[in-house]
Amino acid sequence: MASSAKALPRAETVSVADAKSRFSSILSRVEKRRQPITVLRRGVPVAKIIPISETKLVSGYGWMKGSARELGDIVGPTGEEWTAGDE
Repeated sequence: MASSAKALPRAETVSVADAKSRFSSILSRVEKRRQPITVLRRGVPVAKIIPISETKLVSGYGWMKGSARELGDIVGPTGEEWTAGDE
């Protein structure tokens, strides 16, 4: 009796040597197909390249806003008298 369930897509694999020589094209394939690729070393899985689910680009401008405090003027005189080297 044949199963009515759909077969799961076969996970793509690539050797370390192929990943090293064709990295850019492998990344493009992951990006376009939205399917992970497993990297194998001597037939053993060692890494997985997966698509990022969040594709929204975040601007780096202003990301630290509000995280610093101004304590005073760092250039102007402090009003304290220095005596270093006056011995």
